[in-house]
Amino acid sequence: MTTRTVLAGRINFDNAALKKDLAVLAGVPIIKEQYDEFSSGTWINHSIYNRTGEWSDTQYTDYDHPARRTQIGQATPYLCKIIEETFDVEHMRMARVRNLIKGQVIPHVDFLELSEKKDGYIRILIPLETCLDSYHTEEHFGVFRMRKGDIWILESTLPHGAHNLGHDNRRILSLDFQYTDEDVPHYSRIFRDKAAHDESHRPAMVARAKLEEEDLEDFLAMLATDFTDPFQAEAILVRLSELQLRFDSPVSDIYRNIVRVAKMTGRADLIEHCENMSRFYIGSRKLNERFMLRKDLLAA
Repeated sequence: MTTRTVLAGRINFDNAALKKDLAVLAGVPIIKEQYDEFSSGTWINHSIYNRTGEWSDTQYTDYDHPARRTQIGQATPYLCKIIEETFDVEHMRMARVRNLIKGQVIPHVDFLELSEKKDGYIRILIPLETCLDSYHTEEHFGVFRMRKGDIWILESTLPHGAHNLGHDNRRILSLDFQYTDEDVPHYSRIFRDKAAHDESHRPAMVARAKLEEEDLEDFLAMLATDFTDPFQAEAILVRLSELQLRFDSPVSDIYRNIVRVAKMTGRADLIEHCENMSRFYIGSRKLNERFMLRKDLLAA
């Protein structure tokens, strides 16, 4: 797998120009997100380039032509300039600005619902506006902070997630590329400006403590005590995810542990719900499949 998680470069933004575009985004109406079940808290996505060129189209799908600039892209010229001068837009399939406030992106694996050729997908994340209370997690890489301007190649076919524990904006530019002309394209192909590819920058890693099994067992038993409704699983998942920020364990342990919590209740419906949750987020899912994580999604 050539698209390992790596800090691959850094962009030095023109802060005045960036601020103007961020102000435009702040004024865009918030619409229902295609992937609501992948977030807890406030998670706002704005499509700058996508398949159709319509700003309200938030779904990522397979297609074989360059992404089209949306109405939001037309209104954010500096961001588009950065994208088009720095990256291989011929193979770019989506560009979004994603704002996470006091919430988390549910730990998950990307592209499960797309084609089988996973090595052809490359996702990068570039913070535009960040805060000291925001973190990212990845199964093998651990817990780290993305700093403003960092160009992160994300191994999104491994379990990963994101957190903002504060109330400040955490805006990240997310770019998706698709290569079908070779079996395992190297992530360096995304750079139009080869000088932007610089892996000498050191990532901001987060040190974590060892979690003793007996302490974990006590914590899971406490969570099981009040677990009586499937829709409480979201709150339990959030607590397990935040635990993983402080204690050394892979992202997939979050789902193993929530199934353990369900089994402690002895309730077959809760066990089935948590096992289905694990499958949907990090196992397998179909295109347009939904998971009813919260009651507010029932009307979706």
